[in-house]
Amino acid sequence: MPVPSFSPVVRTAATALLLAGLPLPTLAQSNPAPAAAPAQAVKTAADTIDPIAIQALVGMGNYLKTLKSFEFHTKATAEAAFQDTDFLVHLSYEATYKVMRPTAFYVKLQSDRAIREYFYDGKTLTVNVPRQNYYAKVTAPPTIRQTVDKIYLDYGIDLPLADVFYWSENPVTDGITSAVRVGFARVNGKETDQFAYRGDTLDWQIWIARGKTPLPLRIVITDRTDPVRPSYSADLDWNTAPSLTAKDFAFVPPANSSPIQVAALSEGN
Repeated sequence: MPVPSFSPVVRTAATALLLAGLPLPTLAQSNPAPAAAPAQAVKTAADTIDPIAIQALVGMGNYLKTLKSFEFHTKATAEAAFQDTDFLVHLSYEATYKVMRPTAFYVKLQSDRAIREYFYDGKTLTVNVPRQNYYAKVTAPPTIRQTVDKIYLDYGIDLPLADVFYWSENPVTDGITSAVRVGFARVNGKETDQFAYRGDTLDWQIWIARGKTPLPLRIVITDRTDPVRPSYSADLDWNTAPSLTAKDFAFVPPANSSPIQVAALSEGN
């Protein structure tokens, strides 16, 4: 199973959000309207590639490449169909990412329902489930990017917002069929530019900080393949100069925790 183009965004968009609405046209006044002009074909998103929107992604990716270590915290909302119906429900969680390139990361995902921790030290990936008192270890490749690919393809383990690993290594414009600049916006008091993009199956938006540190501060994704439009949105709060050591990525099993094995996807077929 090859990694599809645009794969990190596709995987983050296991849930997705409708694109934020733009201002409505001004309503007609009470004066009689002039004769209607001949109808024009509606311009689709596929007709639009704004080079400014493309360059913004390139600039963001180039900046992310310069970060040898970083940390961010995110508050995210997933909108998903409830029990295979068209009834959408919102599920919220928080995540913390600590990253030391190219060989280590720690990720914690926490909601009211579950907690998951992922420790990668350059040799092993450990998944810890503290509420159920178990953990699992698998051998991992020597780099973050290889590990993120492997655990997804071999075990179905998907890290939300793993996009940041791809944006700093891959051409960030891979898979984009349309791109537009929406305009200026503030995200949690910070000045950004909002952009909207389209791929084969997704619409997605990103708010990129203005200035010398063009970090992604908000991400919103829409999955067009599902008629109920499942959703994902997240705000990111960054620390680009964290004090990280090997201890941040080393897993020490709690005294009451038990190891289990993770079955590979091929074993379940």
